[in-house]
Amino acid sequence: MLPATPRADLFRLLGDEDRLRLLGLCAEEELTVGELAALLGESQPQITKKSQPLREAGLLTARRDGTRTLLKAQPGEDVVLAAAFDEGRALCLRDGSLARIATTIAARDEHSRRYFDERAPQADAAPVAIGELATWLPIFAPLLPGRGLAIDVGTGEGTLLPLLSPLYERVVAVDRSPARLARCAARIADLGLPNVRLREGDIDDAGLAEDIRERGGADLVLMARVLHHSPRPHDAALAAARLLKPGGHLIVVDYLPHDDESMREQGDVWLGFEPAKLGAYVLGADLELVTLVPLPRGEPLPLQLAVGRRRQRA
Repeated sequence: MLPATPRADLFRLLGDEDRLRLLGLCAEEELTVGELAALLGESQPQITKKSQPLREAGLLTARRDGTRTLLKAQPGEDVVLAAAFDEGRALCLRDGSLARIATTIAARDEHSRRYFDERAPQADAAPVAIGELATWLPIFAPLLPGRGLAIDVGTGEGTLLPLLSPLYERVVAVDRSPARLARCAARIADLGLPNVRLREGDIDDAGLAEDIRERGGADLVLMARVLHHSPRPHDAALAAARLLKPGGHLIVVDYLPHDDESMREQGDVWLGFEPAKLGAYVLGADLELVTLVPLPRGEPLPLQLAVGRRRQRA
């Protein structure tokens, strides 16, 4: 993309090392103003002031997430801009800020990890209706293309396991919180779900991927209210898709955009997703987008459903 800024003004704009650093970092990752301030050792007002001319010139795009602003740069093919991005990246390599991006991203869900480890056991108690629905599930079994293996990512206290257990020969419930898995184990024992196995870890754990691959892949990967806790939602969707066998389905349930900042205190990294963004995560995982619809409002915040299918091998 070549901005409409006159060439002389563009040269002046790109002659500032601080702006070049912003371009270098934002070309590597979409970052909040706060994250950029921490990476560059500056205040958030300074970052906002320095980034504004880049936004006006079309070199940076801004996206709102609640009260936060995230900035992203897309290098174009113009030789002047390409040289500017290269120089910005080189500056960030020299001052170490580029190498710190990975740590910055990993810290996004630090509060989320602590929150779910410390959360009270009764907070995620399953609704009474779950038990009633489970008795009707066998009716829907013929509609499922495969019923060998389901993976419940971010299972928490296992709210959805009574729904999955009757439909699949084996269910793997994955969560990175030992405390939540302990409470989940108690629920499984109480409900008598013999085909459910618990696994501590993240969706992108190499050991999980190898285990599922040895089993021929999963028929279903379910991510219910998981992506908004993920530092990189697109990577999480990609890791989930890799667990599927050909013809297998990824089901994602997550929030539509909202402005309830109090949810960050409950471990949320993102305040929901635009439907197009959620659909892009599915398509970016090389899946066919089967459906993308809002769900009837039964939660305090509106939810949406995205379903992707892994293509059959030719």
